[in-house]
Amino acid sequence: MSSAAVIVAVGLGMLTTTAGAAEPDSTGGGCAPAASGVPLPVTRDHGVLQAQVFDRQVPDPSVYAGRVGFVWGALKAAQPEGVLASSYVTAFRNAPARQYTPEWFKANHPDWIEYTADRTTPAWEFNNQVYTPIDISNPEVRQWFTTNLIDPALAAGFRTIAVDNIGVRNDFHVSGHYDKDGNWVQQFGTDPKDPAWVADVLDWLRYLRDYAHAHGASVAFNLTFNGSLHDEFQDKSPEYLAALDQMIDISDIWLNEQGFTVHRAENVVDDEWQIMFDLLRRHRCKPSVIMNKLPTDYWYQATPEQRQWVVANYLLYRESPAMLESTGRKDYAGFNEIPEMSADLGKPVTPPVHHGPTLWTRLYQSGLTVVNPTSSTPATLTLPAGTWTDLHGVQYTGTVTVPANTGLVLKHS
Repeated sequence: MSSAAVIVAVGLGMLTTTAGAAEPDSTGGGCAPAASGVPLPVTRDHGVLQAQVFDRQVPDPSVYAGRVGFVWGALKAAQPEGVLASSYVTAFRNAPARQYTPEWFKANHPDWIEYTADRTTPAWEFNNQVYTPIDISNPEVRQWFTTNLIDPALAAGFRTIAVDNIGVRNDFHVSGHYDKDGNWVQQFGTDPKDPAWVADVLDWLRYLRDYAHAHGASVAFNLTFNGSLHDEFQDKSPEYLAALDQMIDISDIWLNEQGFTVHRAENVVDDEWQIMFDLLRRHRCKPSVIMNKLPTDYWYQATPEQRQWVVANYLLYRESPAMLESTGRKDYAGFNEIPEMSADLGKPVTPPVHHGPTLWTRLYQSGLTVVNPTSSTPATLTLPAGTWTDLHGVQYTGTVTVPANTGLVLKHS
């Protein structure tokens, strides 16, 4: 790719580029209201609607008023008006029911425990040995799970169940379990994308959804796209993405804990950005919470440019059901007063538009969001007459160079 800047001219009613014709996003524009018949967040078609992921550091939820539409993993069902709360469980373990220890499972239901290929070590998730990996394909396990983990939440007034740590891949090496007679039952091979694993997870998620719906509740699944992680779980393969798409489709509300910045100083760029963006646009009409984990201990230690990057991307991909969360390492589960999250350009006028090899824009009633998601190539943006002001009070007129790895939210005046 050439390092020369791409020159883009932006008009209030049209978008053109000297590098070729503008390419409107093929997935189209807005979303019809959801018709699932179960509780969903009340969302909106302008501004930034926030979500709160865990609330153990929020002493007064009145701060949510007019800003937060959904709480993932709430301590209490009762919330301010307009805020939907969800009760937390994990997909393949007994969390948060700590009273059911690994010793309890060994003594009472040894045939429910999932092991790795050595047939001795439980398939601990994240090496957490407090909660036991259990066989979610077993009808007895399913009955126990709903009776002991979901029914109490429904009785406490929750109308959404938040299901965490859903592994699209078998990354914690579940291999099999022992039956009631002590015989080994092999379930999965060593490939983390084993079709048998994917099939079991899909069936389990449908079961949870259908159970919740039968009780007038919805499900919120944590299905985090790991394509932007530089670790052993990174996967951008068609098989992985196809399985992820299916699981998101089953959910009522989708949580993705990785947005466009993932606990690292640099943002998600290049092909990783494109895959993430395409995923969000494919599911643009699904109520969603997209988290952006900043690389600092507290949100205010992140650079203003990085915080604007988060909001610029949100305004680029979002439709009305999309909610946003951003947090540092140590203010996770607290309500973060991030000033960039108060941005409001009105309603979108166009879908996202891709210009040439680098730049993306989207026109709103009173402004423009701009994202240059490459790691190396700047772009030159030609604005129409008038003054354009970003989220930090910087004013732009005429021609503006948009550096690589940069987002701008510009209000017209």
